[in-house]
Amino acid sequence: MNIVCIVCPNGCRLTVRKAARGTVVTGNQCARGAGYGIQEATDPKRVVTAVARTSSSDWPCVPVKTSGPVSRDRIKRVLKAVYGLRIDLPVTRGDMCIKNVEKTGVSVVFTRTLPPVERKREE
Repeated sequence: MNIVCIVCPNGCRLTVRKAARGTVVTGNQCARGAGYGIQEATDPKRVVTAVARTSSSDWPCVPVKTSGPVSRDRIKRVLKAVYGLRIDLPVTRGDMCIKNVEKTGVSVVFTRTLPPVERKREE
């Protein structure tokens, strides 16, 4: 497997292969690159970003993300949980909307502050 390391600005071109003594990474200029290569080969993880619906017509959705990386094979379940939400405003950036989403050990948090819904007065 050939990948470009994203851990530091060097952008090393890594070659990752399975060997008798485990996973071997070559092409890295630092130890962090070796760790990244092994992680990508054995259990790739990603931070998940999405939008959750709100109950407001002024702000129909609010952006969210996971507080840490999630195993790639669990991303669809995390997204299903997020898309099933209906959030009441106001919300504050950094506040949690789902704790330990799908038992991944990470939470889903808001990435934007949205104001309360203004009630329109009827005349």
